Amino acid sequence: MPRRLVMGGRTVSDVPTAIALYAPKKVPPATWTVTASFVRSCVTDSAPVSPWAAADRMSTVARFCAWALDECLPLDREALFTPDTVEHYALTGMRDLQPSSRRTHRSQLAAIGRTVTRRAPWPPLTTALPRNRLATPYTHLQVAGYLEAAGQQATPVRTRAAFGLLAAGLGAGLMPGEHLIITGRSITTTDGVTVVSVTGTRPRPVPVLAAYAPLLCSLAARYPDEPLIGPTLDAGRNRLNRLLSPIEIPARLPPLTASALRSTWLLTLLAACVPLPEILAAAGLASTGTLIDLVPHLPRLSPEQAHRTVARALTRPPRAGR
Repeated sequence: MPRRLVMGGRTVSDVPTAIALYAPKKVPPATWTVTASFVRSCVTDSAPVSPWAAADRMSTVARFCAWALDECLPLDREALFTPDTVEHYALTGMRDLQPSSRRTHRSQLAAIGRTVTRRAPWPPLTTALPRNRLATPYTHLQVAGYLEAAGQQATPVRTRAAFGLLAAGLGAGLMPGEHLIITGRSITTTDGVTVVSVTGTRPRPVPVLAAYAPLLCSLAARYPDEPLIGPTLDAGRNRLNRLLSPIEIPARLPPLTASALRSTWLLTLLAACVPLPEILAAAGLASTGTLIDLVPHLPRLSPEQAHRTVARALTRPPRAGR
């Protein structure tokens, strides 16, 4: 249920009423008498989308105009709502606010300025570029289908490429280009744990999932000095695709890609509750941002199981000295 906005003892449900009833608490009454009409006009023309947004903008613009009056600046939109004036206000007129609040006020004033002025030199807004999203991970049945298909390829070259891609993608979550640089000598096993030593732009050791370690080690033993998926003389940007395109995939399965295999590996680690710092290190990631794409694919607990799991996250409070 939306939070109610109450102003002057009244519940406010529309923007015009919120603007009309707003009275600042930190602006002197004498100053508000001078600036109120101008503030209300600017906020109205900025077209706030809700009563709460209107009240928030009224507060921001009221403070801004009170500062402008103290600075002997004219209450004129084109003179006041400019990038330089807003920046000067952010540096000198909001020293009582926390940095996060100053950033919020500055952003609001910039948004209002772009709306209510015609000549003020506001730079055009840049369109945010969409971030790269993780490929959809494969299901267990699809993975089983790919492994079966890899053993049914028509030529040894295709068989090697298929098993090499699956073993390194599902077992170590390699990025597409990394499949072209790991060789048999990149694979080592110590105390029963197989590790891929990845070189390139994101060098790192990657522990291999135990389910795929035997397959990866078998390929490593056979091809110590060559890429596990097979050698290629192609130097183009699409050489991985050209190497993998001959692999025959049953029509019932989606296309086989290195990026989807990596997503499947990441999902496996998340579902196994591997700590996030270890996932980031193994994946060569700097942040968890893209992992949010995998949340819808994680297994869900029943409400009862979820409650018990959360409750048991901590069973005893911390004690001093321990």
